[in-house]
Amino acid sequence: MLGQTSIRKILRRVGLALVLAVTPVLAGAGQAGDAELGRRLYWEGIGADGKPVTGVTQGDVQISGAQFSCVNCHRPSGFGTSEGGNYVPPIMGNILFDKKHMDRNRIFKDLYQEVQPPNFWARVRQPRMRPAYDEVLLARALRDGVDAGGHEFDPIMPRYELSSADVANLAAFLRNLSGELDPGVDDKNIHFATIIGPDADPAEAKAMLDTMQAFFTYMNIDTEGDTTKPTFSPNYRSNFVDAYRIWNLHVWQLEGAPETWRAQLEAKYAEQPVFASLSGLVKGPWDEIGKFCDDKRLPCVLPNAELPTPGEGRYGYSVFFNRGIALEAEALAIHFGDEEVPLGRVVQIHGAGPQGTRPAAAFQETMTMVLEGTEVETVEYAGAAGLRAALKRHADADTLVIWPEDAAEAVKVLVDVDPKAALITLPSVSKDFANAAFPSDMIARTKLIWPYDKPGSYHPRKYRIRGWMHTRRLDVTHPRIQLQTYYALTLMEFGLMHAISDFYRDYVLEIIEHEAENELNPGTHPELGLGPGQRFASKGAFIAELAPEERVGYRVVSDWIVP
Repeated sequence: MLGQTSIRKILRRVGLALVLAVTPVLAGAGQAGDAELGRRLYWEGIGADGKPVTGVTQGDVQISGAQFSCVNCHRPSGFGTSEGGNYVPPIMGNILFDKKHMDRNRIFKDLYQEVQPPNFWARVRQPRMRPAYDEVLLARALRDGVDAGGHEFDPIMPRYELSSADVANLAAFLRNLSGELDPGVDDKNIHFATIIGPDADPAEAKAMLDTMQAFFTYMNIDTEGDTTKPTFSPNYRSNFVDAYRIWNLHVWQLEGAPETWRAQLEAKYAEQPVFASLSGLVKGPWDEIGKFCDDKRLPCVLPNAELPTPGEGRYGYSVFFNRGIALEAEALAIHFGDEEVPLGRVVQIHGAGPQGTRPAAAFQETMTMVLEGTEVETVEYAGAAGLRAALKRHADADTLVIWPEDAAEAVKVLVDVDPKAALITLPSVSKDFANAAFPSDMIARTKLIWPYDKPGSYHPRKYRIRGWMHTRRLDVTHPRIQLQTYYALTLMEFGLMHAISDFYRDYVLEIIEHEAENELNPGTHPELGLGPGQRFASKGAFIAELAPEERVGYRVVSDWIVP
């Protein structure tokens, strides 16, 4: 018969054997993870073996790879989100693995203040007193849907089939996710840049900068008043006094050719890192600036740019009002596809630079899809003489689609040549030049693509913003640029207000995505809104007629067209 001592020895051995058997199944048992492979798993749903990971959600719905990758719900920052009444908690390393950070909700009710269903608030407010995760507990959470405290996750949280290497890699990535505050912020100040290109119109640049200076002054007076009286409101703002910062504006004026801009931006950033670039004014392609913003992970929020970086820009660090002239070209082609009257002979004439080549390519591609049987003759020109020759050579065209390199120059040439096409189309930037120069016959035959709001639309915020400008004696000389600039500044204000003291660029960008459509539209576009990873706030355009007799100079003649 075994004594108690012998029994205890046997139990210890059995228990040790069970632990040794189970632990490798749960995780890597101390295995060193590869953070870069963890990043790929987080963003793309690709496992350590190079194949898409699989799993189930809602109990029996099969998923694979990027369909339900971590970033889709927990976002690039790891701070989580709220969507459709579902609360997605933060999962950065200092939340998951550090026992000192037990505030799981990060005062979530202050971050997303829109109306939520009761089950959402019950989920957010329930106590989250779980122990810190380790790799064993993380593996259980990801595979079985059970958190570190033994509570089962919501069914929407996928249960993944992950190897020990996958868990170790993901843990290595999460440990440093949003681990350090981003550059451009110290205990008292936050620094912003605005980027102005060498070809920017001086009057437009002045209007933009005057608006920014007035806004920065307003923000800093408000900040100074609140921080000098830290107990003025014990139940509200004073609780967040450590989040206040003085806003500092740095004007990054670029010179020379675009291929030299990167070196200039690097030098300016090295002299004073900034948290984000706000608004801005750049004629021509944004490409070089966009690459700089992406490489530095620097949010460049809503510049006044006519040639945004090509493509959808998903999760890039530049956020635009729309896709610029390429959007106009696609909207025009779709409009032609919807017309009942045949277009006849269509000739597209475009400048040799990107202001001409990019919309021309977009127009040709979209026309091929919507009007497969309609041939589009495309002609490239260089300079005023080249445009004049192209117009004369194609004088018998029924429809002229023109993408000028210089809108003012193109309008002068059109007046001189006076082509007899039944329809002439021009991009929106040509409106004022055409209204001032075209004879009445040509005005009647010309249409514009108009990616902005139509006249008479009611936007309550537009009137409040104008009142704000007038009370500060700010001259409204360029309404669209100044209202767009104000919108960019307001989005950053709201982003920082909701981020509180979490000065992480990805996180603030995610809040901007969330806030873009929340009653902040200044009236420049019919609708402005962003979704997760989206980088173009306005998605469509109108077709308009020239109307020099009206104050706004145009008349909308189509529905809102979204390519």
